Amino acid sequence: MKTKLISAALGVAMAFGASAAQSQTELRLGSVAPTKSPWGAWITQVAAEIEKVSGGKMTLNLLLDGQIGDEVTMVRQAQKGRLDLVYVSNDPISVIMPEMEFISSPYFFDSVEQGTCVQHEHLAGILEPLMDENNLVPITWMEVGHTNIFSTKPVRMPADMAGLKIRVANGIVKRDYMASLGTTPSPLSVADMIPALQTGTIDAVNIPTVYGIAVGIPKLAPHITVTNHFRLVGTLAVSKRSWDKLTDEEKGWLKSVAPMGAGLTGAILGAEKALLAKVAEGGADVHYLTDEESAAWRASAADSLAAAIEKVGGQSAEIVQKLQAAKAACDS
Repeated sequence: MKTKLISAALGVAMAFGASAAQSQTELRLGSVAPTKSPWGAWITQVAAEIEKVSGGKMTLNLLLDGQIGDEVTMVRQAQKGRLDLVYVSNDPISVIMPEMEFISSPYFFDSVEQGTCVQHEHLAGILEPLMDENNLVPITWMEVGHTNIFSTKPVRMPADMAGLKIRVANGIVKRDYMASLGTTPSPLSVADMIPALQTGTIDAVNIPTVYGIAVGIPKLAPHITVTNHFRLVGTLAVSKRSWDKLTDEEKGWLKSVAPMGAGLTGAILGAEKALLAKVAEGGADVHYLTDEESAAWRASAADSLAAAIEKVGGQSAEIVQKLQAAKAACDS
């Protein structure tokens, strides 16, 4: 009799354990974000919050540091449902949806405050339909920061760019703008740009400030020109195939972290200033533009947006019109 009671108890325990295991949803998230970076810290907080609000019923398996491939590969995997979430900048998404690149066109925003407002108050309504058409469901938008030029020789004015072999993200808008300055643009992943600098295949890179410093670019390209010519945004997005398998309650848990996107902006913009000051103290040549130089850089991009709209086609004109309206709303 005792043996039967023990067996029954074990059976109940095993059934309960199986039920608990079945009730837990683990989602795989891919990103090239370094674990020890503001993006790594932020997504770790997001994962903790999701686990908290779900009472442990939903967890995120964070696959950071590019451990499962480059960003474009991860986005394609998410589109196919082979990866549940991606945490990426708009650059890799632009390879698949070129219209996504316009938000980071050269000197698109008139001020930092305007860009922040558009990103957090208007971007969802403008870009979510496009992403949904491409099997991605954005949960929130996140700051990637300003792109500057890291080079092996000093650069001050746009004319100084002529002849440089420069790494660019694989997008039409950014590539064509760099080419218009007389450079030879090389679309390279973030993993490939360091070896390219080491071998002299390139002698400059376009890279977001915080990310570039975090991965050690100033050691190879110690001249940093603070042009702030692109401002990248990113997204935490769910594969639509994964999304459609979730219950309404599970979708609610994911959506609950959407407001956290705004919190990353201050961290990244603050880190830009702090890290530039730190590498300058360490011997890097950090050049901040004079008013005259800044005007010359903005003038160098005057025709790039119209040319890109015509070249990209698709929904470009409509999306840029909505982005311009968002800028005006933020200034009102």
